Amino acid sequence: MVADDILVKMAQSGDQTAYGELVRRYQDLIFSLTGRMLSSPEDARDASQETFIKVYKALPGFDFRASFTTWLYKVATNVCLDLLRKQSREQQRRLSLGEVNIQEGSFKDNRPGPEDLLLERERIQELKQAVQALPEGYRLALILHHYQGLSYQQIARILELPEKTVATRIHRAKKKLKDGLRGGEGDAVLESKDQAKPVPGWRMSVF
Repeated sequence: MVADDILVKMAQSGDQTAYGELVRRYQDLIFSLTGRMLSSPEDARDASQETFIKVYKALPGFDFRASFTTWLYKVATNVCLDLLRKQSREQQRRLSLGEVNIQEGSFKDNRPGPEDLLLERERIQELKQAVQALPEGYRLALILHHYQGLSYQQIARILELPEKTVATRIHRAKKKLKDGLRGGEGDAVLESKDQAKPVPGWRMSVF
């Protein structure tokens, strides 16, 4: 397999095929990250697309001081955070203007169906909701470490924080999960450390 650095240099020289290979290599990992940071699958797809577009445009200035994957994660993280902050500002604006329309069917029926009564599915869903409810900084550090498999050093570079701060955020995030989940099952986050899986029927289109 061709090394990332070689593909990056080829892409910097205008080889779109080389960049396409980088996209294919990392699109599932990035979608895994955006999917955990953002609640909507549509937002996750848009954020993934935006990430690779931004990376492509900035590629000529990439200086290899960090690995390509570290840089890619940093761009994806910033795209997600920008979207979350934009959504928060929009929600606050709508509330301040009284633009909240409650229509029939606005609230989904979240009552579990027969298949959802299985204990394992309930536990996984509860864990996902608990992770989404974590403070932004804690959630991001936890996702990057436990779900994306990045080291404290890599996360520190991505978030531009000291490694000690990263470790503290992850520790506090796990404690919040353990305290908040039913039966103190916060350690289940380690059991749910899944690998990024291909998204059926969806592939990145950059060019």
